[in-house]
Amino acid sequence: MKTRINQIAAIVLLSLIILVGNANAKGTEINASSHENIEVALELENWMTDANFWDMGNSLVIETANDEALELESWMTNKNTWELENTSELEIETEQVLTFEPWMTNENIWNK
Repeated sequence: MKTRINQIAAIVLLSLIILVGNANAKGTEINASSHENIEVALELENWMTDANFWDMGNSLVIETANDEALELESWMTNKNTWELENTSELEIETEQVLTFEPWMTNENIWNK
């Protein structure tokens, strides 16, 4: 499982390097000022300063979501749940020893 995740991460990283490495940087002589946006002045509207609009008691209803209280359940404090007397129930995973395969040391593959 760990090897598969490492392989996926390596493939994603290599793909990003290939995509970013192929960027073409022609046309950088354009000045940044030609791309600037000119914003219009902000205007104050009536509702922004209206006390009735912002008064929480009259016009706006805000709902608050409350989580239910946490409770201890019997399995959480049961010793049999957390202590295993028979460890043969556990499956122990072992990894294979790393070995060289023929393609890894083949000169023809690496000297293309």
